[in-house]
Amino acid sequence: MARRLVIAILAAGLPLAACKLVKNEPPQVASEAAGSVATSFDNPAFDPEKTVEEIWQPKLLPYLKAKAGPFAEVRALAPDEAGKRFGYRAVDSMPWTVAATVQGRITAADTGTRAATIEVDADGDGTADLTVQIGPVFKGTALRDSIDFISFNSFANQIEYAKFGKALNAHIYNATLAALPRDKLVGRTVMLLGVFTLDDPKAKPLVTPAELSLEAAP
Repeated sequence: MARRLVIAILAAGLPLAACKLVKNEPPQVASEAAGSVATSFDNPAFDPEKTVEEIWQPKLLPYLKAKAGPFAEVRALAPDEAGKRFGYRAVDSMPWTVAATVQGRITAADTGTRAATIEVDADGDGTADLTVQIGPVFKGTALRDSIDFISFNSFANQIEYAKFGKALNAHIYNATLAALPRDKLVGRTVMLLGVFTLDDPKAKPLVTPAELSLEAAP
């Protein structure tokens, strides 16, 4: 009888022992864990910098120059009208990313951070109308999101698509923005071709340049 009792107790304990207790992680922790798994699909043969180099001069710049409108004209339109005329979005649920040409005076420069920016007065009233990213750290992927000839489906996975977006930002920084005289920007006239997202039409645009030059110093 005692032996049967011991066997019954052990048998009853087997389901509990076979179960694995899983901690209920907060959503952000679960997301980070999923991201670490996703990196196992990274393709070391993919070269985002080479991809950007191959399209920058022959395709990307001509595309943006043909798409861009004067900054004042782009800003004067409702988002959908501005987007249809001067921009692109991959799906209807996304905000438009538009291209514009700008000439204006630099009123302020925040260069004490790696996410450096300049403020630009484009209409001559003394107040900044746009913020321009000059890196090396950039917020967002406006350059990538402005392109209609390369999409997410052009890449093997989301990791490659993200690397491509970062490589576009790095290219304009290395090619042009790194050489800017960061302690001598305020008061200078800047000319640029850039892109920005119409996620908040009332907010001052955060522009990522594809081309940028300064008027010669006096």
